[in-house]
Amino acid sequence: MNRRTAALIAAASVVVLASCGAAPVDTTAVEKNVASSIDGPGSVEVETVDCPDDQLPAVGGTFTCPYVLTDGSAGEVTVTVEDEEGAGTWEVTTPASGQAEQVVLTGYEQKLGRKAKAVDCPDPLEDGVKAKTICTITFANGETREVTVTFDGGDIRWRTR
Repeated sequence: MNRRTAALIAAASVVVLASCGAAPVDTTAVEKNVASSIDGPGSVEVETVDCPDDQLPAVGGTFTCPYVLTDGSAGEVTVTVEDEEGAGTWEVTTPASGQAEQVVLTGYEQKLGRKAKAVDCPDPLEDGVKAKTICTITFANGETREVTVTFDGGDIRWRTR
């Protein structure tokens, strides 16, 4: 996976959450920021992001926003409030399978020189240091191969089995 793909898929992003002190978080701004940042190379894009309304910008507070990609796969981001002015960061905490499929699809040809027709990963991906998800690559001739996909700390990585 190249740096640009990693940054677009799972990097933390700074977003202004509220205009002043006790005003609720501007969840519409968060949703737009998440959607524009997750969209990356490939055919899968963010269809919806749904952050809860009436979140107060308490420093250190967190809330979760689920999102759905155009392929129907779903994931979640966690938003953390960083200061009293309402600035915060977000990061993908549960990536959608469509994100992993795009990473494998583009990376397989780059690393191994063979173009895959499709990649299928279960939704959602397993998360954690030792968590592994098995995805299936299908080639134009009908042949299939499996790859192991891991997600930990914002990176989606894969390796052949």
